[in-house]
Amino acid sequence: SRSRTANMSNPCGEVWSEITQQDVPKVDTKSFGLLCFILNIFFPGIGSIVAGLKGDKTSTMIVGVLQFVTSWFILGWIWSIWWGWLIYSKSGGFSPL
Repeated sequence: SRSRTANMSNPCGEVWSEITQQDVPKVDTKSFGLLCFILNIFFPGIGSIVAGLKGDKTSTMIVGVLQFVTSWFILGWIWSIWWGWLIYSKSGGFSPL
C-alpha cells in the first residue's frame, strides 16, 4: 500500500498506470460497490470519484473527473460504466446500505 504522498509524486503516471492496469480501488462492501456502479451509470465518473475518496486514492478521483469530462463524447460514459463494474466486482463482502 502506497502513501498519499507517493500517489501525488507523479499523478499523471499514477493515473496512466491505473487506467492501463484497470487498478480500481477495493471498496469495503458489495453494497457500496453497487452504489458506485449505479452512480457511474447515471452520473458518469461520480462513482469513481466517490470510490477514490473512500479509498484515499487520488488517481481514481482523477480518472472519475476524466470520465465525467469525456462522457459528452459517449466514450467517457462507456468507460465510466466499465469502471463501475470493476469497482463492484472487486468490492468486499455484503452489507446493507
